[in-house]
Amino acid sequence: MTSDVPFREIPYLPQKLEVERRSDGSVLLRNGQPKRPHPPHMLAPLVYWASARPDQVFLAQRDPDDPAKPGWVNVTYGEALERVRALAQGFLDAGAGPDKPVMILSRNAIENALVMYAAMWAGSPVVPVTPAYATLSEDFARLIHIDRLTEPAIVYVEDGVQFQRGLKGMGIGERLVIYRKSAPDVANTVWLRDFAKTPTSEVDLAYDRLSEESVAKYMLTSGSTGEPKAVINTHGNVASMVKMIRSVWDVERLEEMSGGRPQVMVSFLPWSHTYGAHSILHSMLDWGGTLYIDWGAPTPARLPEMLRNLKEVATTQHTTVPAAWAAIATELEQDRALAETFFSRIMVMAYGGASMGQDIYERIQKVAVDVTGERISLSAGYGATETSPTISNVHWPSDTMGLLGLPLPGTEMKMVPAGEKMELRVRGPGITQGYLKNPEKTADAFDEEGFYKLGDAVKFKNPDNPDEGLAFDGRLAEEFKLANGTWVSAGTVRVKVVEAVDGPLSDVVVCGLNKDHIALLGFLNEGWCMRKTGRNVGLQDLATDETVRSAVREGLARYNKANPNAAKRVARILLQKDQPKADAGEITEKGYINQGRVQALRQDQLDRLYAKSPDEEIIELD
Repeated sequence: MTSDVPFREIPYLPQKLEVERRSDGSVLLRNGQPKRPHPPHMLAPLVYWASARPDQVFLAQRDPDDPAKPGWVNVTYGEALERVRALAQGFLDAGAGPDKPVMILSRNAIENALVMYAAMWAGSPVVPVTPAYATLSEDFARLIHIDRLTEPAIVYVEDGVQFQRGLKGMGIGERLVIYRKSAPDVANTVWLRDFAKTPTSEVDLAYDRLSEESVAKYMLTSGSTGEPKAVINTHGNVASMVKMIRSVWDVERLEEMSGGRPQVMVSFLPWSHTYGAHSILHSMLDWGGTLYIDWGAPTPARLPEMLRNLKEVATTQHTTVPAAWAAIATELEQDRALAETFFSRIMVMAYGGASMGQDIYERIQKVAVDVTGERISLSAGYGATETSPTISNVHWPSDTMGLLGLPLPGTEMKMVPAGEKMELRVRGPGITQGYLKNPEKTADAFDEEGFYKLGDAVKFKNPDNPDEGLAFDGRLAEEFKLANGTWVSAGTVRVKVVEAVDGPLSDVVVCGLNKDHIALLGFLNEGWCMRKTGRNVGLQDLATDETVRSAVREGLARYNKANPNAAKRVARILLQKDQPKADAGEITEKGYINQGRVQALRQDQLDRLYAKSPDEEIIELD
């Protein structure tokens, strides 16, 4: 344990939580620190930093056509503004405007960011779409749904050949397609370099027309309860949200500690999702920082690239999802050089998107203490696509995982009694006005006081001291009853199981609605399983490997010993021979398993789990 070792200094402002308890049992939470003023739109920070620090690097990436090549391709703030203005002129010439959305089909890349900001400059809402919807899908059902919902007039693709099938599948017709590489076979297309034009006074006029109320993006939900919804994000929503994050920092002290050097991040989190697009990309723009675009990920195929980048770039903040932290923890334990670089400048680590086990935290801190003699705060942020996204975080040094933190300045939270739990709702300047073309869902999303209903249950870590923060208490929609009437919190079981098994499982789906017991669909940590078995084989073989099965069985036995009651005890697990499919909606871009969607699509697996006489691949617990 490292709990007696002091934390490295983080220049947070003092907590000023305000708590109001109502007679109906609801509780209001506010942050007493003032929110910093936000600019009127998302382009203002680019203009500001291009003037203040024109030669500082804004974005960096590997060579897009030869990623293995050493070094980075950079764009400075001055260059970014110049290129955005030229692309904005191209969009204006193409008829861009509030009623002409621009769809983006691209991985994270410099050109992706420039096109996105240029389209918004020209007044067009941007529709960032998960690339898998246009590349991995067989029928392009989700892409077609998004296309019909948002009606983009222009589409940008990074690679015309890569996205050819998707363009054809969505019926691109005569619409303009802009490409960076490899012209697609469509009726109306233009190379990105040719699309950019010399800016005229029209560009300045378009900039002046932007306001807080201007629609910046239609951000897509993960579709956990059906087809994706298009969340309306205005410029004011996102501009205010990033200032709320900065409002818990002592900026003057931060400047002293950093010696005036910019904040630095390395991130793979996708910009087609609100977390990566707003809490990472736009937040770094607002900070005037430098973002290194990571084409790695916590998967066996892409992990080496993620580690390569983290070994080269000393970040000041690192925010990612729990799956990535689990992979990073293992590598930090084995690679001293990586650990020394990673911990050299970092002030704060954070996670979001799903709950993270305490064991991962302890492993990371053990290495941090060994390398630096200090602990590094590893905290959490919380929000949703509808909240732009961040509404709370842990803005104090904390050694407890599973916290959502407390509201950021400018945000007001309401805890509402929901049976034996407290449902969380929120209102503030970062909250969406609703869903595109869906007034019914919009009306359902808000209560009579204008609070957005997040659908999560929360509780105080310490009811006697609210300053210690809120903890996640389950997704209300994921709670279910067993046949005997016992309530099961799937979110709680999921986190505790993965933590107890400690290695072979990357995630689980918790089943048991109207059944006699809890059973699991288990998804394997492929890299761990290959190292453990010494076999370089696929999931089909790993799922039946006795070494893997024994590790899972022993881990679940430990879990059941600690959780013997019916609301938590696991009776069976079936290891899956594939990973959750993002294109089918089984997993969100945050890396969070969509419990309901997985069960709906894998009904045959559930039938096997609950068969009267289970087959030999089912692991039964005593």
